[in-house]
Amino acid sequence: MNPQITNFQQMVDIVKSRAMKTIVVAAAAEEDVLAATVRAKQEGLAQFVYVGDADAIRRLASEHGLDISGIDLVNKPDIWESGKRAIELIKAGRGEALMKGQIGSSQLLGMLLKDEDLKACYGRRFVSHVALFEWEGRLKIFSDAGLNIAPDTEQKRSIALNAIAVAKKLGMTAPRVAFLSAAEKVNPKMPSSVEAAELAEMEWENGVIVGGPLAFDGAMFEKAYEIKGVPSPVEGKADILICPNIETGNVLYKTLAWMLKPEMAGIITGAAVPFILTSRADSARVKFLSIAATLFLSSE
Repeated sequence: MNPQITNFQQMVDIVKSRAMKTIVVAAAAEEDVLAATVRAKQEGLAQFVYVGDADAIRRLASEHGLDISGIDLVNKPDIWESGKRAIELIKAGRGEALMKGQIGSSQLLGMLLKDEDLKACYGRRFVSHVALFEWEGRLKIFSDAGLNIAPDTEQKRSIALNAIAVAKKLGMTAPRVAFLSAAEKVNPKMPSSVEAAELAEMEWENGVIVGGPLAFDGAMFEKAYEIKGVPSPVEGKADILICPNIETGNVLYKTLAWMLKPEMAGIITGAAVPFILTSRADSARVKFLSIAATLFLSSE
């Protein structure tokens, strides 16, 4: 059993010790994308291919003092075409992972999921967004903040299974999973509470601890759990938070990113190739850590 990973620096150090992969960046002409990828290259995490407006990429790099020498540039000024070309390069063996730049998340992911060659190679898997953040000396996980809009009960189970797989790769042997709602009691007028209770009653793999419905405070903080007095196997110590819908996940993600600013990352699980997907407004630091997390989690 590998030791538990409790912070992003451990991931960075492990990725540095491995053979470098090449990441193809679609629509790369964006300051924070360039800053994150240049840093990742300088630290020995990965090599990169930039696809996009080559003149704009060079201009941005020059304006911000970023050394992009040694990085291949593929000139595709049109954002849609840059996404298509990035996937073609992956299929041609020019890269092992894909990263989103200026292109919209749904655009690039749609191209990836619809590609018949990749589907033939990798089959169909449930794809979801997983966010990770450091909190009080540990890594916490929540999902889905960026992909599945209004998942039904079975889709929430798949989202949870993807998050559990991430937790296991981080060395969590008995992850605690909380299905979130606005309160700890089932209310028929609140469908998320009904679904959370159903999910908590399902069979899960050995060692996984599941509870729901749980409000955020009762899931994350032992004091809140004790004050509320509603029994749950999660006991205010959740490792994984499963959000009832994308609105909840997205607000949580952006509240953390912009107000609390912990070390955090966003990744895609279940796609045909490792896929680094962050918000266009995410900082260079979040993008860098998302590169590190994706590379760490995509290697055995």
